[in-house]
Amino acid sequence: WAHKELAPVVKAWYPRLVKLLPSDGYTAPRNVKIVFKKDMKGVAATGGTRISCAAEWYRNNLKGEAIGSIIHELVHVVQQYGLARKKNPNSEPTPGWLTEGLTDYIRFFLYEPQTRGAIIRKENIARVHYNDSYRVTANFLDWVVRKYEKDLIRKLNAALRDGAYSEDLWKQCTGQTVLELESEWKRDLERNL
Repeated sequence: WAHKELAPVVKAWYPRLVKLLPSDGYTAPRNVKIVFKKDMKGVAATGGTRISCAAEWYRNNLKGEAIGSIIHELVHVVQQYGLARKKNPNSEPTPGWLTEGLTDYIRFFLYEPQTRGAIIRKENIARVHYNDSYRVTANFLDWVVRKYEKDLIRKLNAALRDGAYSEDLWKQCTGQTVLELESEWKRDLERNL
């Protein structure tokens, strides 16, 4: 599976991810190591350029979420948001909700949109928030990209990598605060479901 199904996807998608997430003066890692660990719990984790995967989870999900989860982890390899503190020691910590939301945006809206993996069901709308991370934030990002700013992902990524992210970026890109965007997003979710 790793050689026949996963490797071709990684070879095709890693260069796409690099193009999706540029920033000035940044060169993405050229080598990525994906390791399947027999005793690992959970799903996967990325540190630098190494993706560690829970072998049992992958064996059980080969026909489901396995490759999509690797795409998610490859985005982390390209992000390298830890560089922000090296460039700008006074930078604020990178918001985890954005780090994970960007990865799931790419996974569920660009790599595998047919899965509809980040769709929010009507009964959940009242309790979701733009910063809930992962799939929920991915849904919010997709809505903002489609409605307001097609280059939002690139702009967010560059700011996060440089340690220059602030909530002002939302107003600069869309003319609205992130809370105003959240209110409109939730109204649109209600209308469209």
